Amino acid sequence: MRVINVADVVLLIEVDHEVPVADREVARHENKDTWSVIGLKSIYFRALEACAPEQLVGRVWRPDMPRDVVAIGKCAGALLDGISDFDNAFVAIPEGYREPRAKAQVRKGGHPQMTEASFATGRALLDFVDAHRDILFLISGGGSACVELPLTPWFGERDVIESNDRLIKSGASIGEINCVRKHLSAIKGGRLGARVRGRSVTLIYSDVSSGALADVASGPTLADPTTRRDAIKILERVGGFDRIVTKLLDEECPETIKHIEDSTVQLIADNDTLTAAAASIAPRAVRCEHQIEGDVSEAAAFLLDRVSKIERGQVLVAGGEPTVVMRGQGKGGRCSELAVRVALGATEPIEALFGSSDGVDGNSGVAGIRISLPAAFDRTMAERELAGSNSFAVAAAIGEPLTIVPSGNNLRDLYLLARS
Repeated sequence: MRVINVADVVLLIEVDHEVPVADREVARHENKDTWSVIGLKSIYFRALEACAPEQLVGRVWRPDMPRDVVAIGKCAGALLDGISDFDNAFVAIPEGYREPRAKAQVRKGGHPQMTEASFATGRALLDFVDAHRDILFLISGGGSACVELPLTPWFGERDVIESNDRLIKSGASIGEINCVRKHLSAIKGGRLGARVRGRSVTLIYSDVSSGALADVASGPTLADPTTRRDAIKILERVGGFDRIVTKLLDEECPETIKHIEDSTVQLIADNDTLTAAAASIAPRAVRCEHQIEGDVSEAAAFLLDRVSKIERGQVLVAGGEPTVVMRGQGKGGRCSELAVRVALGATEPIEALFGSSDGVDGNSGVAGIRISLPAAFDRTMAERELAGSNSFAVAAAIGEPLTIVPSGNNLRDLYLLARS
């Protein structure tokens, strides 16, 4: 398997989304507050536009790639529309996400939880792959839930659904969740790619850590570096998975795929592409070079520390996907919880925006939150709502919810902060 990274995507974005001359002229004379010339919301929306999947995939697709196409995930429809010429196509997308304009066999599944539709989509996917030889795969986030089949006879649909649900709520990292998913699946962990009879080319629009391409949609067409023992350790640490652990200990339970013949993998875009796009749009941007991950409270502390060190008029641009542990049945998501935790820790005036790239922040019903700090709110109440995973109630009270239709993007989150 050969992996190729595309280094020129960011350069192309910078050219396409240069700040207009009029804005640059104003910024030159308003150095104390240059970010306000454009506004944080405009930077956010323009960065999403710059990273449209159908636009970026066209820059890496070549006519000599396989003409039969499988597109999987939240961006599957948009990615297929960025391919100018193909013969047959199968598209697996979560319910509610954009369907392709191009003619294709479209099947829908659940997200973030797997559903019976996810399994029906998985069966149809295997039928398509078995019926064709050389295949181009367009992979994006959201594919782990919307298309699935359990690895029988060791695991059934209930095993897959329940383990996925509990691991998401446990606060396990996406890498840990994907490790377990791969070892219970007949599709993930390279098993779909190993099924291809001819040449396989995979183009990835990534919603995971930089370089962790095998985690996107749980790596259906990439060789998997994790082992059954890794999955067992994760399940034992979280607890309550004795039945699944026993099955994984069965020596006849196969490992995930470690090598795939005649396979090429290429990155279309990831969160670094999104933050680079935002930084190219924002005057005087200061960009975090590493994605923000780990506990959401630590992420808030990190962002507050970084924004305190920039000059007024600069914009801190960051991205990533911090971990939020679900402790209750409230409404919220990564962006709303991060916004509230930043509000709790802020000691100076700050303008900030926390936005998802796919237009969906958890179960909050919005894409993100823009806030102006300091804000007057009941801190005790805020802490109580956070304890019940009800961050959106607080975020909506102190900030402006951002609502957009699902954008067709899926490159993790974008965070913009400025001292005001």
